[in-house]
Amino acid sequence: MNESWKETIVKASRPVRLAAAAALSMLAVFLLVATIDGLHNWGQPDSNGPDTITVSGTGTATAIPDTATISFTASATAADVATAQKTMTDTVNAALASVKSAGIEDKDVTTSSYNVSPHYVSSSCGPGLLCPNYGTKTSGYDVSETVTIKIHDTAKVADVLSGLGKANVSNISGPDFVVDDTQKVMQQARQQAITKAQADAKVLAQQLGVHLGKVVTFSDGGNGPQPYYKTMSMGATADAVAPEHATVPVGQNEYTDTVSVTYEIH
Repeated sequence: MNESWKETIVKASRPVRLAAAAALSMLAVFLLVATIDGLHNWGQPDSNGPDTITVSGTGTATAIPDTATISFTASATAADVATAQKTMTDTVNAALASVKSAGIEDKDVTTSSYNVSPHYVSSSCGPGLLCPNYGTKTSGYDVSETVTIKIHDTAKVADVLSGLGKANVSNISGPDFVVDDTQKVMQQARQQAITKAQADAKVLAQQLGVHLGKVVTFSDGGNGPQPYYKTMSMGATADAVAPEHATVPVGQNEYTDTVSVTYEIH
């Protein structure tokens, strides 16, 4: 045969041409469906992605605190607000003077709350008696102020506590010892956590009979130490609780960091 392929198609029977057209139509529909499916799954994660394992590790690091926080509250009660304020202010001023004499700068002393609240009493009468003044009335006022002190030299904590006791401060909270800049100690805890996670990943891979690949994901859930608060009531017995040189051990704080690492395996 020396006829061209075009002539062959033209001379083909009607059923053949219809079958060819149907096949082309089916191919077009298949390509259209595949295109739509591809667009639908665009940006979706590949369900056939690499196999992975995830391990975690926890690390700890300790540091001696270099900063302490102490809070104290002074309060007074009187028949009127002005008198209660003056009594309370005198106590606060004496306390602040002792704090300053201990070498604490003004920028590290902050009033965290100031409250004024009235006292109420209710009058009552016996059965059958007239009560023209029945009801609730104010009998006096409570005034209180809470001050927070940040001490950057922990050696001064004892002097601050002793001074507050001599100033007849009724309520002291603290000291709360912390490391002012925790970045370095947290880095140490994180490094230990990563080292432990890496070691666990190698053991797990060996047990599973696989090889570790690159790190796929990493998360860090580091947290600092749990703060410790202690309250001392130092009213009339201030000298017994806070002697001339109060003993205040600083100890050390423990910082913890937990990491999670996901490795590709093959």
